[in-house]
Amino acid sequence: MSPIKLVAAALLALGGLVAASQTAAQGFYIGGSVGKSDFDDDNAIPDLITSGSVDGSDTGFKIFGGYQFNQHFGVELAWVDLGKAGYSGTFSGLPVTGGTVETSGLNLSAVGILPLGSGFALFGKAGFFAWESKAKDVTGGLPFSGKEDGTDLSLGIGASYDFTKNFGIRAEWERFKAVGDIDLLSVGIVYKF
Repeated sequence: MSPIKLVAAALLALGGLVAASQTAAQGFYIGGSVGKSDFDDDNAIPDLITSGSVDGSDTGFKIFGGYQFNQHFGVELAWVDLGKAGYSGTFSGLPVTGGTVETSGLNLSAVGILPLGSGFALFGKAGFFAWESKAKDVTGGLPFSGKEDGTDLSLGIGASYDFTKNFGIRAEWERFKAVGDIDLLSVGIVYKF
């Protein structure tokens, strides 16, 4: 087969796949979620304190948008703010007080969807979290601040319910890898175009 015919056949096949997915497509959606974030101790120990305690519970939120290609698969991009973890203790024998670590970033995920009927669905997500963590405290009487960033894995599971063709709610648990693991348990709203 000639290269031109091969390209033409590939384009026709791709066009057919796109047309087939458009028939069952849900299209674009946007939404927001809020919930409880939970930082593990690795977000502060051993880099910010060598001994002490971490209060890892806070409020987290995210703003997201995505595209659902068909009833079983989509992609999602989210801005995620995981709130603050507090810490205090010592760093190499020096007292550390008033410590906070804030983590936020962009998350890109592939979303697998299992429709259950009557507007209900279960979903799972896997992707990448491009994060930045900012820390500040007072160590040995002197102010300290620092930041670290990276890109790591994210995972999630959840359930959704569509009240109408355009409006729904979702509840989900997600784990973001940053300096340490950070979990977000959230509830949100979704608007589909």
